[in-house]
Amino acid sequence: MPTRRGDLEILMSNVIEQNTLKRRGVGLRACDPERAYPGFTLFTPRFEQNRTVYLIDLQGEVVHTWHLPYAPGLFGYLTERGTLFYSGRVSEDNFLSRFPFKGGVVLEADWNGKVLWELRHPDHHHIGILLRNGNVLLNCLGRVPAEIARQVKGGAEDHNLPSALYAPQSQEDAGVMYADYLAELTPAGQTVWEWRSWEHLDPVADGIAEVQALRTLWAMGNSVLELPDGDILVSYRPPQPLSVSTVRPATSSGSSVLRRSLVSMLQRH
Repeated sequence: MPTRRGDLEILMSNVIEQNTLKRRGVGLRACDPERAYPGFTLFTPRFEQNRTVYLIDLQGEVVHTWHLPYAPGLFGYLTERGTLFYSGRVSEDNFLSRFPFKGGVVLEADWNGKVLWELRHPDHHHIGILLRNGNVLLNCLGRVPAEIARQVKGGAEDHNLPSALYAPQSQEDAGVMYADYLAELTPAGQTVWEWRSWEHLDPVADGIAEVQALRTLWAMGNSVLELPDGDILVSYRPPQPLSVSTVRPATSSGSSVLRRSLVSMLQRH
């Protein structure tokens, strides 16, 4: 953090150093106040021992903090009523533990950090959101039936591609394929609706396009959004060239993929 008034004036000028190596460090590194959005930034350092979420202003000053019971997952935001929706990473061991995107719990906390409710799900990863009806929608990974997994085109066998990001595969998971499903639950944990990607995607046409992508993970989503009409927009990485799908939540007639946006774009996040 800057310690002198002159330092702050330089950082808040409209001259931003374009060399990222020179901008490295901690604290506020640069800010163009005429072009920066006049708001706040919510973030949390992502390491296993951390339990603190920070809200900072444009000057890099801490405005507020929350101290929560779980290590951070990959997603969180402030709700319209001023509470914090937080995705955490649980310590319990399961098939997701080898991946950096494991979640396992979402919760809502008030301004003072009091947990209003908490929802655990062993298959949860990456993201979860609050729906307008008060329920929760989670990205989850489920086991793809073997007869479908055998038909999925592309991808590398897990044991043939060591990764610095993923821990080694267990013997129990050898040859197993996982893919996303959406799960809508009440804050009390009751399942309202599920949508399984492998029941709607084509294992050949929507196969794994990335050469280095593991066959262990097919149709893994990292973003989900509730649209104004109540449909759900989801984004998947490995399928080719499928970028996003629009899903209608279950009604008396079931659920289905309504539309697909076919975009040739790999490694999207």
